[in-house]
This record gives sequence, C-alpha cells and structure tokens, in this order.
Amino acid sequence: MKKPASLRAALVAALPDLARDPERLLVFIDAGSLHSTYAPGLSYETAYTLNLILTDFAGDPLVVWVAILIWLRVHQSELLDNVDKRQSGITYEADIIDHDKVDLSIKLQLTERVIVKDLGNGKLDIRIADEPQPEAKLTAEHWEVYLREQLIARWDVPPA
Repeated sequence: MKKPASLRAALVAALPDLARDPERLLVFIDAGSLHSTYAPGLSYETAYTLNLILTDFAGDPLVVWVAILIWLRVHQSELLDNVDKRQSGITYEADIIDHDKVDLSIKLQLTERVIVKDLGNGKLDIRIADEPQPEAKLTAEHWEVYLREQLIARWDVPPA
C-alpha cells in the first residue's frame, strides 16, 4: 500500500509541528479487506480505514483538514465527489488536552487497486495503480493557508 506513506509525507510537509517531530503522527490501517472476482487474472482492490492520530498537536486543526482535502483530490477523489462516501468517508475525533494542544484521530476510507499481470512461466508483475484524475483539479506545488487574512501555514507538496 502506498497511500498511507503518501499522506504521511503530505501532512509532515504541511504541518511544521510534524516536520519537527514526525513521530507524533501515528498511522494505522484498520478494517482492511480485499475485493476480487473469479474473473481471469489476479488483480484486486484493497479497502481499508486509514487511522491517523496526531498527538499533542499545537497547530490549527483547520490546516490539517485543508492538507487532507488537497491530498484527497489527487489520491481518493471519490470521497469528495460521491455523496454517499462524503457522509462517512472522512471522520474524526478530538481529545482537547489543554488550551494549546489536542490529540486528533482522523479516519479515512481508502482503496487501492492492485494490478497483477501474468508474465508467463509462473511469473507475476504486481503494481499499485494510480488513481484516475479528473480533468480540472486544484493543484499547486506550494500552498499558503490564511485565516482572516493572517498566514497560518505554508508548505511545499512532496513529489508523488
């Protein structure tokens, strides 16, 4: 699976607190399942709940949400496009520690398509397929987020 590492890199790039101490971002894969058919070939889809836990987070959670939404536009756009998936595809809980810190648990319903190609003679080539991309998308290599005209975060997007 490549999406957990990709999202981790995007959040570390977007959040200075995590860049200084990336161990405060815990990543778990919960409730995973494989979906395949008895059709010719061994390609399949894996579906799972990605559970991100940010501990002792002192930044503004608004930046976390924006960074995740930017990542989702490229890597799991149906969580934004599909009305049914929007209802439960992104959930979170927060434990407010004090006035300055919060623990965030963010759950994302993700999928990855795995293409298994038969090369013959008992050899298989396995690769994770890239997500299909819509024609119009919100992309940039550098992002700045403002809250009431005050800069609250900036980051460069790591290469995919």
